[in-house]
Amino acid sequence: MTGEQQLAAFRQWALTVLDLLGAEADRQAAYLQASKVGADEILLQFDDLLHVARARVGDLSLSHEEYILLQSVDGRADSVSAGSESIWTEIALEEAVEWRELRAAARVAKTSLERSWSQDIDDSSRSFDG
Repeated sequence: MTGEQQLAAFRQWALTVLDLLGAEADRQAAYLQASKVGADEILLQFDDLLHVARARVGDLSLSHEEYILLQSVDGRADSVSAGSESIWTEIALEEAVEWRELRAAARVAKTSLERSWSQDIDDSSRSFDG
């Protein structure tokens, strides 16, 4: 896999993780039931993404601004993690302020990253059209 293919795969994965993190509570609950995992799995996927994103900042394939977007989501994820044991229930997915704020932050980050990354694709296509 080339560097460009790896970057494209990372970006797609990031958007997929943010999509689930920003999904409405009923879609998140359906995912958990279908996957037979607990609600913490949604945050664990994001945590994995954040670790890879840190490395991508280091190799300059992810901008500092893009990483800041992910860190803003991480701050909301920390709020969920700091909640009581009941934060991990499907009822909490629906009712807890922490989950609502996390979903909102994930949607903002996803939208911003999609915009930024589609601009990168447009810019690179123009350079080939030359």
